[in-house]
Amino acid sequence: MHFFDVTDIMLYIEKYTTVTGIQRVSFEVIKRMIERHGAQAVRLSYWDRKRHEYLSIESSFIAEMDEFDPDILSSVFFGRSARSHLDTPPMLHRYRNHPLKYHLHSLRLNYQALRGNEGHFNKHGSSISEWRKFRASAPQKTNSKLSNLDRQPVLEIAKSGDPLIILGASWNIEGLSECFQSLKDSHNMKISQMVYDLIPILMPEHIASDFSEEFYLWLKASTSYCTNYFVDSKNTARDLALFMDEIDVVRPIMTVPLAQNFHMADPKRTASYISPSARLTSYRARVDYSKGIQRDILNLSKMPFVLVVGTMESRKNIWRLAQAWQRLSRETDGLDLPKLVFAGKPGWHNEDFNQLIKATGNLGGWIQFANNPTDTELAYLYETCVFTAMVSLYEGWGLPIGESLFFGKTAVVANNSSMPEVGGDMVEYCDAHSIDSIYAACRKLITEPKHRATLEARIAGTKLRTWDDVTSDFVEFLIT
Repeated sequence: MHFFDVTDIMLYIEKYTTVTGIQRVSFEVIKRMIERHGAQAVRLSYWDRKRHEYLSIESSFIAEMDEFDPDILSSVFFGRSARSHLDTPPMLHRYRNHPLKYHLHSLRLNYQALRGNEGHFNKHGSSISEWRKFRASAPQKTNSKLSNLDRQPVLEIAKSGDPLIILGASWNIEGLSECFQSLKDSHNMKISQMVYDLIPILMPEHIASDFSEEFYLWLKASTSYCTNYFVDSKNTARDLALFMDEIDVVRPIMTVPLAQNFHMADPKRTASYISPSARLTSYRARVDYSKGIQRDILNLSKMPFVLVVGTMESRKNIWRLAQAWQRLSRETDGLDLPKLVFAGKPGWHNEDFNQLIKATGNLGGWIQFANNPTDTELAYLYETCVFTAMVSLYEGWGLPIGESLFFGKTAVVANNSSMPEVGGDMVEYCDAHSIDSIYAACRKLITEPKHRATLEARIAGTKLRTWDDVTSDFVEFLIT
């Protein structure tokens, strides 16, 4: 019997309705294991915070799902369903798991519709007629079959030597590490943990609060119950090996690189290779950019822009990038400078960046922000940007680099940690600690379109790694 811990998925869908690459990896690995071994050989397990007990449920419902669906999983874990995305207007997608916010924003939209304020709806990529159509649809009802799945304590059904695979984040969850230790001690379960990076240990100055110490203690304690580890890059494998050397522990480390792919792009796996251009064409056929994109996002594409994706925190090195852009904006030799667009949510330790933005009025308008874009809005930004930039001081993988490549766009990338594993020879590298180097790399991609086209041609001719490849590698490791 294979047990897959889904505690992090349960906690994630309690707050969010979007899907990230990590949830997709977990889902696809579990689904493929079911396909190979049958639902009777795969169980889902999670930490029930109310009962303070580690429970297991059958996995057959996963086999019936085409892709990760927060609505179905909400029924399984919480006995109720979030409002289905099919029964929700795009303007309210982000509130599907928050009934009170959903209700309040619905009232606001009703008021604007009664006023006939078409502009309010157009700003969000919708219309009054579309809103009224959505209002007429019935909300999804809870699936009682899913909410009533049999739940058994893992301690009662696990056998000696059964594998327990943890693909998500398991730290900072009260009682969970102790639970894993108990399973190791009492049932000799073979526990595997996925580690995406050791940034809290390596760069504590860029981490909020006292999380660095918590992470260190969790990782050290995990070596007591983990049989082996998965990591997402060769660089993270080296970091983890060095950590284990320091604490005098030896555990097998298996590397499964993540994808050079947009996380919405692989709805179904395929047995044959699909070129990057064909995969992108297939994705475009499924996405309608004419709906659900806020006017502020659409306005960003009226002028050429360079895109920066990710949480705006100090580790992302955005202050140095902004300094390089300020230098570019002051050039008077006819440089046709694109704007710099940051797409993500506010982070921490950004005082220097925030002060620069405030003091210069967004560098005189050369810097713009797309706060918390939806998946569709983010894809639109990738589609319409000139190139992207990721000049972080350190990364465990660098998902935005791979997403940029999926859309055929090259990038300015910091030449450190795992990022060269993602960018290969398809991007322009820079020294993250040098404003001069960041400036030079950005200027080269701006002023040399032939060079940019050469990098884009390399992207088109490269077999980019997909989430399909990622899950296949996981499954191969798990069944050997």
